[in-house]
Amino acid sequence: MHNKQHTFITPIDELAKLINEKAGILYHQLLSLDLSGTDIDEFGKYYFNNHHAGKRLIFSIESSADIIYRSVKLSGDKINNLTFIDYGAGLGTLFLLAGMVGFKKVYFNDYFPQWAGYAASICKKLNIEMDGYISGDIDAVIDYGKANNVSFDIVASRNVVEHIYNLRSFYLKLFYSGLTKICYATTTANYHNPAMRLKHYLYHAKVEKTLYKRQRADMIKELKPAIAESDLHQLVAITRGRAFNDFSNAVNLYLENKPVDAVEFLGTNTCDSKTGVWAENLLNRHQYFDIIKKAGFTVSYSAGFWDTHYKYAIVNFVTSMLNRIIKLTGKKGYWFSPFVNIVAIKK
Repeated sequence: MHNKQHTFITPIDELAKLINEKAGILYHQLLSLDLSGTDIDEFGKYYFNNHHAGKRLIFSIESSADIIYRSVKLSGDKINNLTFIDYGAGLGTLFLLAGMVGFKKVYFNDYFPQWAGYAASICKKLNIEMDGYISGDIDAVIDYGKANNVSFDIVASRNVVEHIYNLRSFYLKLFYSGLTKICYATTTANYHNPAMRLKHYLYHAKVEKTLYKRQRADMIKELKPAIAESDLHQLVAITRGRAFNDFSNAVNLYLENKPVDAVEFLGTNTCDSKTGVWAENLLNRHQYFDIIKKAGFTVSYSAGFWDTHYKYAIVNFVTSMLNRIIKLTGKKGYWFSPFVNIVAIKK
């Protein structure tokens, strides 16, 4: 099994050949990676082994290879002239592969500092060098870039854009920072594929019911200990999808009998009202175009592809057929794809 060769990206040119070669090396490294001797805690080990180094490892690396190849091609520059950051990286394979393919500089980012520690331990184990580990949101990334005179030619992410608290603010800040040429995001929150939409509807309902609804009720009672039960019930609904000052402002406006503006693009969205992270946006193509164009970028929206490395042959046959349908339907392929590519480009 360990000696089996996979094609992670079709080697159609020198860049693709390079990425495919390094992807193969990373795959075999991760198959035999032992985290037992690291300072990564049990949660970090569990997350890495179950989300990226487990059954979906091939697909994870394929996706990372595709993001790197397409974003470099869009830049029109050579890979060794470009600086790359994996935004909201978690413990995926994107920053690891990026660190192997010859970028000028590569940076890791995640909202929570503990993930940077996990990533540093894995990079050390694999002899992959990052140029920096940045903890925090887009403000932290921009502040780091300005303080260190670093531009991030490519800001890339996999399954992160749907979790960003305020997408308008994110793209506006990125555009006006002047630090970025391309923001390449992929997300399985594909509104246009009915199956993926239903999957996210159900997930949103689950996390809302089990986590965030209760969290908001506790936060409201903490802010207003004497609140009436009827007002509490109303405010729990009104504050869904809000965090930070947006949350407390909504509570105060409601109790002052003033109108509370609706959360834009709320849909089935919910979020952690303390941190704003793990928002669960489910936006359609037109909404992304509106957000990104108004920030100043040009934008493209395209279909991703299905994993064809499942355990059962029948599943792989079906996903292979779906990948053919995606190719045949061209620009409308996102109706059938499991994820979409949302690309903002600064001209």
